[in-house]
Amino acid sequence: MIERGFNMKKIFMFIFLILIFTMSFSIKSVIYYTASASNVSIIGDFSDEPIQMEKTNTGLWKKTFELEEGEYKYLFLVDGKEILDYKNTNTVYSNGKLYSLLIIKEEKTYYPSIGDGKVGFIKHEKERKYINPVKPGDIYLSIEVQKKDIEDVYFVGNAKIVKKEKLTFDKTELYRFHVKTPANVLRYKFIIKDGENSIEYPNLDYFEFDFNKPIIKYFDVPDWTKGRIYYQIFPERFRNGDKTNDPAYTYEWYGNYTSSSLGSNGFYGGDLKGIIESIEYLKNLGIEAIYLNPIFESVSSHKYDTKDYLRIDSHFGDDKTFIQMVKDLKKNNIKIILDGVFNHTGDEFFAMQDIFRNQKRSKYLDWYFIKKFPVTKSADSYESWWGYADLPKLNLENPEVKAYITTVLGKWMEYGIDGWRLDAVDQVKNSFWENFFYPIVKGINENAVISGEYWKDSTQYFEKPAFDTVMNYLFRDAALGYAKGGSAYNFVKNTNAYLEKYPPQIIHTLWNLLDSHDTPRAITELNDDIDKFKIAVGIQMTFIGAPVIYYGDEIGLTGERDPWCRKPFPWDEEFWNMDIYNYYKSLIKLRKEHEALRYGEYEVIKTKLGALIYRRYTENDEVIIISNSRKIPVKANIELNGDYIDYFTGEKIKTIEKISGLTFRILIRQ
Repeated sequence: MIERGFNMKKIFMFIFLILIFTMSFSIKSVIYYTASASNVSIIGDFSDEPIQMEKTNTGLWKKTFELEEGEYKYLFLVDGKEILDYKNTNTVYSNGKLYSLLIIKEEKTYYPSIGDGKVGFIKHEKERKYINPVKPGDIYLSIEVQKKDIEDVYFVGNAKIVKKEKLTFDKTELYRFHVKTPANVLRYKFIIKDGENSIEYPNLDYFEFDFNKPIIKYFDVPDWTKGRIYYQIFPERFRNGDKTNDPAYTYEWYGNYTSSSLGSNGFYGGDLKGIIESIEYLKNLGIEAIYLNPIFESVSSHKYDTKDYLRIDSHFGDDKTFIQMVKDLKKNNIKIILDGVFNHTGDEFFAMQDIFRNQKRSKYLDWYFIKKFPVTKSADSYESWWGYADLPKLNLENPEVKAYITTVLGKWMEYGIDGWRLDAVDQVKNSFWENFFYPIVKGINENAVISGEYWKDSTQYFEKPAFDTVMNYLFRDAALGYAKGGSAYNFVKNTNAYLEKYPPQIIHTLWNLLDSHDTPRAITELNDDIDKFKIAVGIQMTFIGAPVIYYGDEIGLTGERDPWCRKPFPWDEEFWNMDIYNYYKSLIKLRKEHEALRYGEYEVIKTKLGALIYRRYTENDEVIIISNSRKIPVKANIELNGDYIDYFTGEKIKTIEKISGLTFRILIRQ
């Protein structure tokens, strides 16, 4: 009995070991056949005989295998005919026949550890994230590894390192090198240091980048755009300089506003002559560029329903007025950006009117996306922007449409404008912006700026590229969220999300706005709390990027969402908040005087609750910004390395001991 029990134990142990062996070294794999068939089997290395596949309820043919690591040749036997698995790109030629190849490899868990001499993965691929050429001889090169897996990365090549930085993400770290070289062909590799090991990547050879034949397009941005101070003007509501061109009925400039009077069919008489008369005001404020909402012929006050892209709206002026405005702006070193609305036209545009008249006989049918006949002013008849029948969507792949847009760009750029802000860019295929619009504009004037209106992460628009910059609503969300009493940590996290993702050559060009014609006024968003508004403005004027001021913000103009954010600018100073106006002037002056704020580096020193301390710096200049979005004071106890003066009070500062509630301070290094 004892011997038998012992033998039974050995048998059970043997069976257990077999099970363990099977579980440890077998990997489950599933093969599918998706086409219709009466009978499907698999032939190959799995068995000497065909293996029948099972037909599922969905009509797919399926077979599950338990296989050890290795490579397995196979073919489908479909109704008696041998065929490849065309969904499997791995093939092998054997004994005069082509087979599909199933590769089984156990995925082993890797645990990153600094100093163990092992590297989990290395990424350096043909994407702008890793290979980012700015211009001949100037390029950013990056390598990505797992987080907390290595000690450091070094760059080796026939180039000079301008800057090295490490960016840390949720699961990875990116080492980015800004390098410059006089060589036509850059040869380089990365040395990964981990413990006693130094791993060369690539191992035996070097990567090469030929500046004469770049594998990724050059992407440089005009220098003048970096850190420049913009001012957005909604022309119909800015200033009435010529009453003779007013619409038949205009509302009282300082009258009782209603949603109807401020809406798309309400007019107040603002025009280009009014902008010309305001140049001295803009100059005194410190503005360096203006962006105008649409100015081309249209029946509405907002002008986004364009009737003729080649004509200035008659209520704004004419070509002569426009040319004079550009000339006077240039004389005062103020750039001018026009709004380009190319996703859609107005329903009064000549091509749409021809379709209404001639229906199926119209030669402009392919300019739009017609759904049915007869074509009437209805979203049922043609595709339109968000279903608005007065905004029919253009077919931007039509060569005739492209030719017309080229004519439009040529005319206004010949008059000397400095760039375009593009409306609703996400409603248009990226290829239009990348392959048509961007090359056309840069071919006319490589120093023209192109800014896209997109409210989310805009990384996709910088890959090819499509634009030099975007209206940075991500900054707006972060800044207003912080000024409302949000945490400093969240502000840093939300702004870092794009600062660390966008190509580094464009971050100083980003249009950092607090509001626009499409949003509530920032001060209204902050419940008319001037202290909070000053914090938001202070961040805007000292942060990395190019601040964009929406007309009237600088005098405390209020307003809810469209149309209330489009009230006429009150030129009577009795209506101005002079405290806010002087605050703006002071910060603009500071920004223009300090290269650190204009295009310097950005570094966060401290975040705690609502307290935020960061610095902007260059080799010769440094500014420290101290802010607290909450009423609760925060202890800091930071010893400053040098002598600083408080910009607003003139007080000498050597230590930041405490950050008072709802405060914004600026320290200038002496």
